Amino acid sequence: MTLITLAFSSEGAENLYLEIIGCFIPKNGKRLNKAILGAEPSDLPSVLRNLSYPQRIATWTLLSEVNPNLAANLLDHLSDPELLWLFSQLPETTSIVLFEFLHSADRRLLLNELPSELTKQLKLALPSVWEDEERAALRYPQNSAGGICKSEVLKLPAEATADSLSAILGTEEHGLDRLEWRYVYLHDSEGNYLGGLKIRDVLLLPRGVLLKEYIDATLPTISPHTDLNTIKSSLDTTLHPVIPVVDDQGFQIGIVGFKHLNEALYQRSKQQMLEQSGVFGGDESRTMPVLKRNLRRLTFLMPSVALSYIAISIIAVYEPIIEQIAVLAAVLPLVANLSGAAGNQSVAVSIRELSLGQISAKDLLYVVAKELPIGALNGMLIGGVLALLSFLTLGGEHAGLPVVIAIAYTLSSTLAVMIGGTLPLLLKRLNFDPAMLSSPVLTTLTDAISFFSVLYLAHVFLL
Repeated sequence: MTLITLAFSSEGAENLYLEIIGCFIPKNGKRLNKAILGAEPSDLPSVLRNLSYPQRIATWTLLSEVNPNLAANLLDHLSDPELLWLFSQLPETTSIVLFEFLHSADRRLLLNELPSELTKQLKLALPSVWEDEERAALRYPQNSAGGICKSEVLKLPAEATADSLSAILGTEEHGLDRLEWRYVYLHDSEGNYLGGLKIRDVLLLPRGVLLKEYIDATLPTISPHTDLNTIKSSLDTTLHPVIPVVDDQGFQIGIVGFKHLNEALYQRSKQQMLEQSGVFGGDESRTMPVLKRNLRRLTFLMPSVALSYIAISIIAVYEPIIEQIAVLAAVLPLVANLSGAAGNQSVAVSIRELSLGQISAKDLLYVVAKELPIGALNGMLIGGVLALLSFLTLGGEHAGLPVVIAIAYTLSSTLAVMIGGTLPLLLKRLNFDPAMLSSPVLTTLTDAISFFSVLYLAHVFLL
């Protein structure tokens, strides 16, 4: 497997690349650490991209021995698939060292995606400060508040004072570079969430006063089961930049803010775009193993072969009609493509309304009632246009053909719009991903309906 290299961003980046690979033989972690610390931050992305896979393994292995925090920070330049691949190839001891210095979201990704034998070892390396929080977060879906929350929060006991906060902030135990530093959260002796207040306000309090007496009553909480749309609604209606995520037992798993929400929304939209394009299983990169990429694409292509074959079997049934009226061979894809386009408009609207919570899987009749008049009206208008064009271009050889085309398109377009509007709801009710399956299923159904409409009407009226 080869790595596709990119151009260096500057001469300094190229020199840094040469400096890094010069540290491999002999193995010189201190020299590597010094080179990266002294580099221009803007040079690092192109340098890391140009490292081959063996060079990446050597880089993070050496750097982790002398400066694991820096090595963990450099991982931010890698995509999720690259991060997963690197951790699967690094020596286990290196992976464990790095794991402790990662952000909680990256740790969660690794624990959810890496082989079980490795994740068992990584779980033992969870930072003791946030171990309970991160283990709790693993129980929730990735598109929920519990799944996307940041676990590195500052918790203090109920009897804490401003002096207690100053003492904690003076230590390095909590990894302040990854800590949510805007708020401090109070908990009772059993770990139950009591409330929170801004660190800025704490620092203005007199020394020795109890923080629980100044808890911010306007700070809301959110359940870890909350979906992304509800998280956005909650953040939009509060003046606080982050909201504590508290489970049913009163345990605070972490916090969620717009940064975490926007990252999750981006990942969801990217995943939906890939699935609608026929790429399943998450991000795909051309540097990934060929077999893995093949399997992801075949997941979409093989069912599509079966569905498409069903659709074209209708043509085989009516083949004698096409032999007598050859022009129907040109009409069939025209009607099918236009009907599919109309249906996909309805699919897009339904998926959007589902994602925003404006409709649910139970609103089938409502969607049909709203889509039926639009489908019928547009079907008649576009059907009329198709009839006129066919009359002008095909002449009078088959006088009834324009009428057949108009009626066939009106019927198939109306049905396509109604199916396109309701299909995402049906798939949602069956616990399938509407974004993944709606488009290929709709295409097959509209093709079959269009082919049947044209050929059946031609059989009835033209022969």
